[in-house]
Amino acid sequence: ILILIFFIFPPSQETVFPCQIINEHESLIMVKKLFATSISCVTYLRGLFPESSYEEGHLDDLSLKILREDKKCPGSLHIIRW
Repeated sequence: ILILIFFIFPPSQETVFPCQIINEHESLIMVKKLFATSISCVTYLRGLFPESSYEEGHLDDLSLKILREDKKCPGSLHIIRW
């Protein structure tokens, strides 16, 4: 599965997770967002990648560090493309 976190979390002020899921496609997108958020949080808290490998994301009032493509850090590219 190719998960590009940048495309899952487009830079905008819209809410990351919708209040209602109507169909299977929206459900799949929601699962990908939850998975990306989980992996990003774990890798950030464990200090697996440098700070430059993360971008700021928001979930309502909660600030999140979201893993992004960082050509200087091949490990982050490997996780994102997995």
